[in-house]
Amino acid sequence: MTGSWHPLVFTPYLRPQIWGGRALAERFGKPLATAEPYGESWEISGHPHHISVVSEGPHAGETLADLCEKYPREIFGRTIPGDGKFPLLIKLLDCHELLSVQVHPNDEQAEQILGNEKGKTEAWVVIDSLESGEIYAGLKPGMNRSQFEQHMADKTTGQALHRFRPHAGDCVFIPAGTIHTMGGGVLIAEVQQTSDATFRIFDWNRLDKNGASRALHLQESLMAIDFSKGPVAPVEPRPLADGGQRLIECPYFTIDRYSSPKSVAVPTGELSIWMLLGGSAELVGDDGEYRRLFTAGQSVLVPAAAKSLGWIGTSTDSPAQLLRITLPA
Repeated sequence: MTGSWHPLVFTPYLRPQIWGGRALAERFGKPLATAEPYGESWEISGHPHHISVVSEGPHAGETLADLCEKYPREIFGRTIPGDGKFPLLIKLLDCHELLSVQVHPNDEQAEQILGNEKGKTEAWVVIDSLESGEIYAGLKPGMNRSQFEQHMADKTTGQALHRFRPHAGDCVFIPAGTIHTMGGGVLIAEVQQTSDATFRIFDWNRLDKNGASRALHLQESLMAIDFSKGPVAPVEPRPLADGGQRLIECPYFTIDRYSSPKSVAVPTGELSIWMLLGGSAELVGDDGEYRRLFTAGQSVLVPAAAKSLGWIGTSTDSPAQLLRITLPA
C-alpha cells in the first residue's frame, strides 16, 4: 500500500505487576481483565514480548512489526532504523507501590550480558502523583561504588539514592546506567528504547503472590551502573516557536509537550507518536477525510506517509495535554 495513510491506533497490552494498582482503569478506562494490580499499559510496542496490533482503520489486525517490514518508507519516512524494527516502546505506568530499585544497561552492555536485547534509555512525564508519591533517580552526591556495594549488602539500597517528591508535569530523563525507582501513587507516561532489559538491585524485601522473592541481578547491575551519575532532577522545558515545549532530545527520541492546544500541526513526512495525557482533542485531516476524538490515556502513531493533520483541543473542564514523540533525524 502506497500513497497517504491514516493515523494508526493500536490495542493496548495491559500487564499485571506486583507494584501496580487500578489507576489505568480508573483514570483512563483501560479494560483490566482481572482484579490483580496492573502496572503497565504498553500503548505502542514492537518488542517481541508483545507486538502491537492495529485496532481500527484500513490496517486493522496487522501488527506494527509487519507494517514496519512491508512499508518502511511509509511508516518512518527518511529515518528508517538500521535494523528496520520499531525502535521505541510507549507506555503508561501506574506505580501504586514502589518498583524495585533497578538499572538498565546501554546497548553495548545489553548485547554483552543478554545478547538478545537493546539497551534502555527512557524518560518519564508525570501525569499525576499522590502526596505519598516519590521518585528515586541517580545516586546521592559523593556516593561511590564501594559505599553503594555496602548498601547492597546491608539491604539499605534506597538510602544511597537521590529522592524527591514528583508533581504533575515533571519530566525525568533516565539514561541507561542511571539507578532509579518510583512509587507511592505516581502515574506516568514512559518513552523508552524498545527493550525489556531491567536489572533489579533491591526489591524492598517483599514477596510476590506466591510468597517468593523476585529475582535480583546484582552482578549484572554492577556492570551496568554508571557511578558518575549523581542526583537526577526534573528537566527544564525549553520553549518552542509553535507554542510547545521541548522536554527531551537524546539519540533515541525527542519529546515535546503541548498544553491546552487550540491548534497544533502534525509534522508531515516523518513518523510522530502522540499521547493524550489529559483532557480531549480531535485529530483532523486538512482534507476532511480523517477526524477522530482522542481522550486521556490514548495514543496514536502518525506515519510519515499521512496527509496533513492537526490537533484541536476540545476539553472545557480539563485542558488537553499532548506529548509528541519523534525519532532523531
